[in-house]
Amino acid sequence: MENKSFYVHHSAFGAFSSFMLGKLGKGGGFVLNDVRPPKDNIFIGFKQDEKINLLPFCELDNNAEEEFTGEVDASKKEKAIKIFSEKEIQRQIGWASDTFIADKLTFSIVTPFGNIKNPLEMTQEEKKLAFAPVIFAQLTFDNRDKATDAEMIFGIEGPKRRLSITTEGTYVGAALERKYGFAAINSDEIKELSRLDILTSWANDNYQNHDLGRAPSLIFKVPKGTIKTFTIALATYQEGTITTGIDTKFYYSELFNSLEDVIAFGLQNCDYYLNLANKRDKELKESNLNEYRQFLLAHATHSYHASTQLMVNKDNLPLWIVNEGEYIMMNTFDLTVDHVFFELRFHPWTVTNSLDLFVDRYSYYDQAGLAFTHDMGVSNGFSKKEYSSYELPNLQGCFSYMTHEELLNWILTGAVYVLKTKDETWLNNNKKIFLECFESLTSRDKNCDGIMDVDSSRCENGSEITTYDSLDTSLGQARNNLYLGLKSWSAYVLLEKIFKEVGFSEHCEKAVEKALAAANKIVGQFDDKEKYIPAVFENGNTSRIIPAVEALVYPYIIGDKVSVSEDGKYGELIKKLKQHILTIMKPGICIDEVSGGWKLSSTSKNTWNSKIFLCQYVIKEILRIDFPDEENWDKVHANWQKLSCSEEGATDQVNSDTGTARGSRLYPRLVTSILWMK
Repeated sequence: MENKSFYVHHSAFGAFSSFMLGKLGKGGGFVLNDVRPPKDNIFIGFKQDEKINLLPFCELDNNAEEEFTGEVDASKKEKAIKIFSEKEIQRQIGWASDTFIADKLTFSIVTPFGNIKNPLEMTQEEKKLAFAPVIFAQLTFDNRDKATDAEMIFGIEGPKRRLSITTEGTYVGAALERKYGFAAINSDEIKELSRLDILTSWANDNYQNHDLGRAPSLIFKVPKGTIKTFTIALATYQEGTITTGIDTKFYYSELFNSLEDVIAFGLQNCDYYLNLANKRDKELKESNLNEYRQFLLAHATHSYHASTQLMVNKDNLPLWIVNEGEYIMMNTFDLTVDHVFFELRFHPWTVTNSLDLFVDRYSYYDQAGLAFTHDMGVSNGFSKKEYSSYELPNLQGCFSYMTHEELLNWILTGAVYVLKTKDETWLNNNKKIFLECFESLTSRDKNCDGIMDVDSSRCENGSEITTYDSLDTSLGQARNNLYLGLKSWSAYVLLEKIFKEVGFSEHCEKAVEKALAAANKIVGQFDDKEKYIPAVFENGNTSRIIPAVEALVYPYIIGDKVSVSEDGKYGELIKKLKQHILTIMKPGICIDEVSGGWKLSSTSKNTWNSKIFLCQYVIKEILRIDFPDEENWDKVHANWQKLSCSEEGATDQVNSDTGTARGSRLYPRLVTSILWMK
């Protein structure tokens, strides 16, 4: 792999914790209740013929014992240490793995994931397998062509206590308090080593433990003429009430009693987990995706899992949270609607878990009717009922209300879930909510053209915005916006199907009327001379946007190919959108002239990867447009993550010319790329 130096999250499902590693020359380590990389030294390498060889995830400092004695022990051998350079390292990112190869050493971090049933339908053992907050590392050394023994090391700066003490020697490793740690099953081939200066002690074969050690490590013996692989569990554990506003605990804390309990379970079931990870890696490798898309999906999935948080409330019911990357907002609704494709693939119950909480606690009524908040709180603090942590009145841009868009998001997310899963029970429990949403939606269309033109009263003297909050008017303004207009059209198309399912025939007809009105309005804005549709239908706006077509995904994904066909009842709309895309996908308009990557808007270099991936799917699969530059575009977008955002983790919002981060770092939303996996 080119560009091997970039951070990646490595996380268990629903644990809101990560082991971060990957930026060469930088450290990493465990992080809990956050997604930002720590900078602890990580010691991974091998010793042979009195020379230590390390992967570049640590800094070499002076003998730490000098801080206590003020003297240097002259009897000690000088450390002979080599740090591998980037060109000496191979790196391979799988869907559930991240592997570094240097010389005879292979180091992998393994993050198993798969399909997960609703916990209310699981046995106790199924729950433990699904929700154990554990991932794995594997160290392999090939010593078959050597005449001398070798040793490998895995150690992390930060932990203090040795796990052999609390497990009575069954497991060896280290932990920080009761919060996180790593361990292997004890054997004659593995030693714990804790010293103030771990590398000096290792170089001198000094294996006497000192519990003031700064980076407790495991030392693995590899005899000459052999190849050995060792598996290490990396686990986290947080007990007690974690959140405020709504009191919840981590779901896994009801299944496991301690960090040691998690480690023991993980190591006892490591074959299950490693096989699950291999299955995911194989699935991605054998997909029809090019290497850049494989990387982008794998990178996105790692980051998504890092933001996930499965809790249990006082009624012993599961509560699902996806945190918003670096911002740590909880269940941001305009991310939920983009995560739905991934969640429907692997754990559909999480979709309705969030939708139900939006109805129960994070809905409100303004002058037009039912509405939903932007999010549910921030940093483990649920916000008060009917309010988000983000939205404020009297604003024109960032932090204003997203009322119309979040209303659409409940409709679209709920409809996609129901129409894909055929969950009649949930639909019947929520048919009145769909009806209220429809009535609220139509009330926000004052001139009855199917397009939103009424700002929520919650804005007071401000105006509504969209999920593209930091973009210019072309995508940031909600009122008379092309992007939001198509999203409204899509909501009406899906509402017709929902009303048909529940027998609301009169409202079926009304939904079709509104969908046709929206389609006609948008078609009427088409510029026959320039062959595009302006981004905003007021003030002479001439911006051209790719997300004009974004909302076509919702009818298509539930199997309604007629509504997005040139031969269907909305055929003229589809034809105009296709012409629009053919017009704008050119350098200087929506292809950046510097990088060659996608610009969502012709008037802004602020572009979002998650939406690029979604629109790529729509353009190719629904509009049936094949561009010869597709793989080159994928390469540019991959390099934005691997090069420009190498210290940022998976990043959504970048500058289209350089790929450098503008915001939305360490983000879960890039899993829109799951749409590429047919």
